[in-house]
Amino acid sequence: MTKITPTNKSLSDTPKKYCRVILTEDKPSWHRLVEADDGHLEYRMGAGKRKKATPRSFRTLVRTIVQSAKAHQLEYIAIQVGPMGSPEIEEKGDTWFFRTLAENLQLAQYEFRKYKTEKRIEKELREILVCGIVSPVEKRSFSTGLTVGDTINTTRDIANTTGEHMTPSLLAKTAKDVMKGTGVTVKILDFTGIKKEKMGLLEAVGKGATDKPRLIVLEYWGRGKTKKGKEEAPIALIGKGITYDSGGLNVKPSGFMHDMHLDMSGGASVIGAMRAIAKLGVKKNVIAVIATAENSISGDSMRAGDIATSMSGKTVEILHTDAEGRMVLADAMTYAEKYYSPRVILDIATLTGASIVALGQHASAVLTKDVELQEKLVALGEDTGDLAWPLPLWCEYKTMLKSHRADISNIDVNFSRYAGCIEGGIFLSFFAPKKKPWAHIDIAPRMSSIPHDKLAKGATGEPVRLLIKFVEEY
Repeated sequence: MTKITPTNKSLSDTPKKYCRVILTEDKPSWHRLVEADDGHLEYRMGAGKRKKATPRSFRTLVRTIVQSAKAHQLEYIAIQVGPMGSPEIEEKGDTWFFRTLAENLQLAQYEFRKYKTEKRIEKELREILVCGIVSPVEKRSFSTGLTVGDTINTTRDIANTTGEHMTPSLLAKTAKDVMKGTGVTVKILDFTGIKKEKMGLLEAVGKGATDKPRLIVLEYWGRGKTKKGKEEAPIALIGKGITYDSGGLNVKPSGFMHDMHLDMSGGASVIGAMRAIAKLGVKKNVIAVIATAENSISGDSMRAGDIATSMSGKTVEILHTDAEGRMVLADAMTYAEKYYSPRVILDIATLTGASIVALGQHASAVLTKDVELQEKLVALGEDTGDLAWPLPLWCEYKTMLKSHRADISNIDVNFSRYAGCIEGGIFLSFFAPKKKPWAHIDIAPRMSSIPHDKLAKGATGEPVRLLIKFVEEY
């Protein structure tokens, strides 16, 4: 892990052990490693024209600095980055700038080495010295960014861990470990508790595995409780925690299963967001419900054609066992509504490959009937870097799920390959509270990093930044 150290010193005052990173207005493809007149090693890299820089290009630039330092096997680097004369970046203000700087330094330095036998790289990036952090606002914002970035990396650790080592019971234990010392209360429902609550969809998905499903409930009362013992209605975050998805009896084809430990990414992001919200001391009441199960294959597995009864009482015809994520989310949403009556609900899940077909791999999909909530999530995605884009959630799509044997089916009754992402959102809409804002965020497009991200391969940790910002501002 790379140490990130803020200092009020200027770049020119850094000790010689640090290679100074000098940004120029050359093309981003230009770079030179030189020895300066004073004997300092300097890495000069093109950042493009300053006046044309944008918040998006700034995030990429910060990550590129770290990735380039690693590629050149630099052990200690010093940087000093300002708004760079960019009107778009200056408009965002110092709080945004230094928080974003710290977040992206943290994200870029991350590597998942849990299963590497060689634990230490001979020439690894050991420290990033960030110069020119002077004012209280800069220091506070940079510290916030480090906390957020560190928590996102914790999220990535969880999601990157194999299904063998992050089963439902182990994910529940991890949630407890991650929340120690944060003030977050953790409650775990085991298989008996799940059946007692009549969560038939979560039970159906996880009953075929040796390690049975769990329901992880996290409570953070940032605004406290009133004298009457009542508290302000919380914000609810619902996470899909499928620790491994074989597809069930409708087994996934070869080449589409090896990274299905990442199907817990929605649950991991909710755990990470809750940790950061608590560590930052955000003055909001927030609860999180993570439905976790392994969609496994055995003689006890749910079958295509089975009918399961949800916690809400609605019956679901299981036409496809690989449409399991929406099932566990449905029961989790019902649980949140029954026991916490939240004022707004966001569910987060790597739900459909169809969302990747629709949007590619740069943005998550947002589905909601609440226009104000939709606009807020898209705007916060742009602000934080966890990009999101809307898809329709029209009532016309409900006919796809009209089962002749149960209340609804879990996929299109005609097995259509069209509008698969919307189909998942429509299914969840049957379980969302009717008179409260709710949005479904399909993060399948952002489950794994792509070269453009300038991040290590594996989990991206999205949309933790978006969730934190949403809770701060809602």
